[in-house]
Amino acid sequence: MDNRQSKITIIALLMISYLFTACEANSTPITNVQSPAIGSNESTPTPTPPNPPSINTFARPPLPGQMIVSAERNGRWDLYTTNPNDNTWRQLTNDGSARAPAITLDGTRIAFESHRDGSWKMYALDTSSGRVTRLTQATTFDGQPSWSPDGAQIAFTSTRQGDLDIWLAHADGTNPHDLTENSPAVDNAPAWSPDGNWIALTSWRTNTAQIFVIAPDGKQTFNLSQNKYNDQAPAWSPDGKEIAFVSDRDGQRAIYIADFTTSGLKNARRLTFSGWDDLPTWSPDGKWIAFVSPRQTHVSIYGIATTGGIPFAIATDLTHIRSVAWTNRVTPIAAITTTTPPALFTAPSPTTPAALIPLKDVYLAPSWGQMSNRVSGSFEALRARVKAEAGWDFLGTLSDMTRQLSGGVCGDGCQNLSWHKTGRAVDTRLAVESAGTPLLEIVREDQLGETYWRIYLRAAKQDGTQGEPLMEPPWNWTYYARWTLAPHLGGVTKPIPTGYYVDFTELAREYGWNRISSYDDETLSWKENNLGMEFWHFQNTNGLTWYAALRELHSLQILNTTFDWNVLLRQKEEPYLMRLKEIPAPPNAWQWTTLLP
Repeated sequence: MDNRQSKITIIALLMISYLFTACEANSTPITNVQSPAIGSNESTPTPTPPNPPSINTFARPPLPGQMIVSAERNGRWDLYTTNPNDNTWRQLTNDGSARAPAITLDGTRIAFESHRDGSWKMYALDTSSGRVTRLTQATTFDGQPSWSPDGAQIAFTSTRQGDLDIWLAHADGTNPHDLTENSPAVDNAPAWSPDGNWIALTSWRTNTAQIFVIAPDGKQTFNLSQNKYNDQAPAWSPDGKEIAFVSDRDGQRAIYIADFTTSGLKNARRLTFSGWDDLPTWSPDGKWIAFVSPRQTHVSIYGIATTGGIPFAIATDLTHIRSVAWTNRVTPIAAITTTTPPALFTAPSPTTPAALIPLKDVYLAPSWGQMSNRVSGSFEALRARVKAEAGWDFLGTLSDMTRQLSGGVCGDGCQNLSWHKTGRAVDTRLAVESAGTPLLEIVREDQLGETYWRIYLRAAKQDGTQGEPLMEPPWNWTYYARWTLAPHLGGVTKPIPTGYYVDFTELAREYGWNRISSYDDETLSWKENNLGMEFWHFQNTNGLTWYAALRELHSLQILNTTFDWNVLLRQKEEPYLMRLKEIPAPPNAWQWTTLLP
């Protein structure tokens, strides 16, 4: 099945896309990696953006300090530093799985989490020498580090006692102890206050995400949120008087700032409005908030003044960025040679004719399916990667693959202009169990006015060597949840399960296989009909339009017969959708050819 947006949604997304294209006009791709000293504040002049003049409103203002980020290139996650004013990048690790950077106040050490030794552990990078030291030894998950202000201790998230708890240890990782052992719920994302008196954290102990603070000696704990909404990812202002956090209290995942008191968060005010903003970080001078936010093809860094206003791009391109640390004091470190990681799979030669080929070892009842040879290599590489990381062959069986070019008008939830007809789409299994335990969980993500889903696969090995713990609640979309617990809402969240899971959606994206959003219009809504959820559908367009992808495989004579504009109109196809698919329109359909750029 394919996704179909309403006309209003399409036009709205075009407007948003235009605005953010303007916002991102001043950005330089991360692939333009340079090697200045990490403490350098050299900048290049910001180019004058093109018309219209209003684009100047989105220009990046001068920003202090340096940023340490975790970014992905060809499936490898590493730490980079960037000067936020000129977008020059310098690689700090050659790790492949380095995430969640945290830098000491004096800028001498960067802690991070990594899977480099076979399970998620914490490491520290010495900024004067570039030497990396392992801080924790357990095979269970250790991650999300946060330094104490004096750099003598480190708080982190760990599954050493089975569930996710906040732990404390000396700066070298010794003497670890569980700070939230009395909480059976998920506790994660620690953030140490600048005065050292409190550690803020996200806790699910009230069945929603709430921001708590706990004293480092564990003797005092306060719920700062005290509401029914999800508040999470706390970040302290440099003076410790305010906390930035993520909340869905207005129906969208947005960045908020509130005054800190132990009796609760006061004067909460919303800063961002794009629909899915995450992981706020304060600038060293307390005037700006950096955050990560997804757009149509990437997740990048944006900034906004703490007083509000229009967000501006700090770093955007096809690279995905997961987390950011912002510092004003970093000692220069030894250079690391930056090389582009090898491709995750071998792309077909441009001279190779496009064709549909059978995948005889992928089960698609009653036999096997076929796929375009333009994407079959990426699919097979993804399948092998998932099998290695999850320990079982999730993609060895599919629900759907390539469909016949013609075959009449589709029924409920089925789109006649489907990407399945291009040989570039697959539908995964909707559910998998083993001995009564679900091996597949989905997490809801509402982004840019659309509902998406993230698939997690339960790892075969539950010792920490495969996968990582879930930190968001999965979605319960059973009949009971949809029609008894939450009628007309499509289901409810359920408790976060313990154990280790692999993020299939992220792996699929790295290999070019992207998810689509759920149906939610007058013809089909996922909240009323689970056929509209579409969490199982992935497609590899490689930048092609639907019609261009068909053109690779079929002659114009066949396409002009099967997908003639006027014939499709008589079949009740929506002209806006036909235009999005770039089906050739006759002269009398001029209004559709001029509506979209």
